[in-house]
Amino acid sequence: MEEKHLIDGIQPSQGPIYPEDTIELSSALSDITEPGKVVVPVGGATRLQIGAKMPHYDYALDLSNMNHLVAHNSADLTCIVQSGITLRSLQNQLREQEQFLAVDAAFPGEATIGGTLASNAPGYLRWQLAHMRDMVIGMQVVLPSGTVTKSGGPVVKNVAGYDMARLHIGGYGTLGVISEISFKLTPLPPRQGSLLVGFQSENELHNFSEEVFDSYVMPLALTGMNEHLIKTLQIDAPRCRYLMVIRIGGRQMAFDRQLNIMNKMVEQYQDSHTDFLEQNASDRLWEKIRDFRGYGSISSITGRVFSTPTRLRGLLRDMANHFEEIGSTLAVSIQPGFGTMEFYIESLLAEDKTRPTQVIEQIHNIARQNQSHINYEKLPPDLKIGFNMWSQINEGSLGIMRSLRDTYDPDKKLNRGRYLTDKEDS
Repeated sequence: MEEKHLIDGIQPSQGPIYPEDTIELSSALSDITEPGKVVVPVGGATRLQIGAKMPHYDYALDLSNMNHLVAHNSADLTCIVQSGITLRSLQNQLREQEQFLAVDAAFPGEATIGGTLASNAPGYLRWQLAHMRDMVIGMQVVLPSGTVTKSGGPVVKNVAGYDMARLHIGGYGTLGVISEISFKLTPLPPRQGSLLVGFQSENELHNFSEEVFDSYVMPLALTGMNEHLIKTLQIDAPRCRYLMVIRIGGRQMAFDRQLNIMNKMVEQYQDSHTDFLEQNASDRLWEKIRDFRGYGSISSITGRVFSTPTRLRGLLRDMANHFEEIGSTLAVSIQPGFGTMEFYIESLLAEDKTRPTQVIEQIHNIARQNQSHINYEKLPPDLKIGFNMWSQINEGSLGIMRSLRDTYDPDKKLNRGRYLTDKEDS
């Protein structure tokens, strides 16, 4: 049994299943008919720690053998892939035609396309190129019963009614197992690089990001971070409390114009630190930022907060103040254009669970006070017991989600107990 199938210390009681294609995947799911059996779809296992602690599970449905690029129409900028293909493998094949998929989840050598979509993995290539769900133009999904369903198609201009694929992006594998996806692609920019701008206050960081948003600059990616994350990532940004990293790309003239606009913006800020990285150094920095998903210790905590660009100011300030009051450190990265924030806590060790629980509850309170929602991506397994890993959702939305769960998977065969729709069963 593989280590990758271990979830919060639990291995599948009946072992793994390795389907080779959609037909075998369908047969595997339809053959599991015993009441109460739980199946967990597994891709690269880079995000299996997300969600509540499941009491048990029986089968790991490992999709790593479904790893082929089925079709690539370079002229139309589209492709069809099996869900078990890794991001790196796909990007390497697309690069041969000077194209890429605008999805940049962490650990691309292990992370699969299906798992990235199902777990709504965060990425940074969003400012200009939108959310990864906007790259999906078609999807094939195998339901828990073994029924194969399709939505969309292999062409960009496809009228197919309601986009059913969106139900499974961020569904955490509770409604079906993604088996095949059609994507629209993007040409590789001829020139790329990153501008680093350091500030002394979070207000300057937010003001600068708003100026970029209101300008003619269209970054490929933009993120801000506090000094604790700067130090953790070992980024050379002396005497900066906050750092903004802006990645731009395009043809040479457009690239130069965007860089000139940003350099003029920076001149307004006293004591700001600036640096520019050419493509190779820029790529290495973004890989470092992308692949940092929290500290490696078992006691570390990682969470994502979903807010708005305007509320992000107060959220960042209140979080920083709280951790300063309790004498602990908090590493933070934000995407101001989308109002999202990721936070990383190295450790909240205590003799009992009281202090960590109190800190986590206060983080929840700060998110609520700033009208934001929080999801935990990583918690120590012992803290997961009896704890809500997900945001509070109004009863109307939760009712719809549970109705979908009951419709697609009435026996809760897939990932029972992990997602918030099963909270009463876990």
